[in-house]
Amino acid sequence: MWLLIDDERDLNCDAIARTPEAARVLLKCDCWECVIFDHDLGCAKTGYDILMWMFESKVYPRRIQLVTSNPVGRDRMSAVLKENHYSSKDGYNYFKD
Repeated sequence: MWLLIDDERDLNCDAIARTPEAARVLLKCDCWECVIFDHDLGCAKTGYDILMWMFESKVYPRRIQLVTSNPVGRDRMSAVLKENHYSSKDGYNYFKD
């Protein structure tokens, strides 16, 4: 199953979390093959914050996609993904090693 965490985009996914709170509830399922992250969520919390919470909660989906157009946010999220043993060939699609 695929989860999108984004306050605006509509992509063909099984579920969409529009808020950080909804993202945390859905991520607890730990059933996601792929989680798609935006950085800017229209509130104080960001996709980076959710990504950090996800790893602190020991949730490790096989695949993570970054769809953010925020270059600083993308770089921060990419660094955290690499620290948690995800690799990417294109900087958008990350796979668990």
